[in-house]
Amino acid sequence: MLWDEILKAIVDAMPEQLFPLFKELYGKEYPRGTPITLLATESSTYRENPDAPPGSRLCDIALLVNGTDYYHLECQMRNDQDMVIRMVAYDLHFAMQHTTSGEQNLDGLVMRFPRSAVIYPEKNNRIPDVLRCRIIFQDGSEHIYQIPTVRIQSYSLEEIQEKHLNLFLPYVLLRLRPRLNPKRKFPLTKNELTAFVDKVMIILKDEVEQGYLTEQEYDDYVNLFRRAAEKIFEKHADFRREVDRMTKPLIELPSVLQKRLYAEIDSLNANKKALIADNETLLANNETLIADNEMLTIDRNALAVELADKNAELARMRALLEQHHIPVNA
Repeated sequence: MLWDEILKAIVDAMPEQLFPLFKELYGKEYPRGTPITLLATESSTYRENPDAPPGSRLCDIALLVNGTDYYHLECQMRNDQDMVIRMVAYDLHFAMQHTTSGEQNLDGLVMRFPRSAVIYPEKNNRIPDVLRCRIIFQDGSEHIYQIPTVRIQSYSLEEIQEKHLNLFLPYVLLRLRPRLNPKRKFPLTKNELTAFVDKVMIILKDEVEQGYLTEQEYDDYVNLFRRAAEKIFEKHADFRREVDRMTKPLIELPSVLQKRLYAEIDSLNANKKALIADNETLLANNETLIADNEMLTIDRNALAVELADKNAELARMRALLEQHHIPVNA
C-alpha cells in the first residue's frame, strides 16, 4: 500500500529522520551522522516447520543503529487484534537472524529482541498505547510481551514541529479524510485545507532553516506529501488542485533560478575537482607501474644473460666430460 511505501521511502532515502521517533518512543538520542545499516526484511519460516514447503515472512522496516541498537517498525492501517501475535513472530525471527549470540555462557545462548513499534497512520480511538501479549513458557514462567504504538493522528502539527517528527507529515492529510463526506455536519472546506497545508509547508521550511532537513530532504517530503494528497483526494479534484498549487511552484522566479543554477554549478565544480584528483592519482599510479615495469624488464634481461652464461658453462662441462670419455647422465 501507498502508506507502507511512504514510510519505506523515507527510511531508504533519509533514515536519520527516524531518530526523533526513537527519542520519542525509547528516549534514545543519536547525533546526526550516526551509522545506520538497513537490514534484510525477509526471514525464512523453515525453523517453524521444517516439513512445510519453503516460505518466508516480510516485515516493513528493520535496521541497526550505531552498530549496537536493533529496531523493527511496522506500518499498520487498521486495528488488527492479531497484530501483536504477528509482531511476536516477526521479532522472534528477527532475533534468530540478527541478534542470537554464538558464545555460550552459564545460561546458554543469548537472543535479544529488537526495539519494536507499530505505526498507525490513520486515526482510530480503539488503538491502545501498547500492544500486549502474555507469554507462558513450558516451565510455567511468564513474560508480558509489549511494544509501543505510534498513533500519528494523535499528534498535533505543533507537537510534530516541536519534536521534529517530520516523517509524520506525509500522513497528516489522512486526518481530513473523514470530513470529505458531504453528509457530515462540518465537511471540509477549501479554506480549511489551504490553511492546513500552509502550516505543513511552514513546518518543513522551518526545519530546513534550523538544519533538521536538507534542501533535498525538503523536496522529498513535499513530493511524498503530494503523493498522499493524490491518493486521499483522488475523487476531489478541487482539493487535489489546491494542494498541487501550494506545493508546486508554478513560476520559477529569476532569483530562485539563479540560486538553483549556482548550486548546480558548485556541484559540478566539486565533481570536476574530484575527477581531477582521481586523474592525478591514476597518473601517479601509472608512472609507478611504468617504473616497476622498467625494473622488471631490467631484471628479466639480467636473468636471461645469467641463464645464457649458465647454459654455456653447462655445455662446456659436457664437452669436457665427453672428451675424457666420462658418461653424462643428465
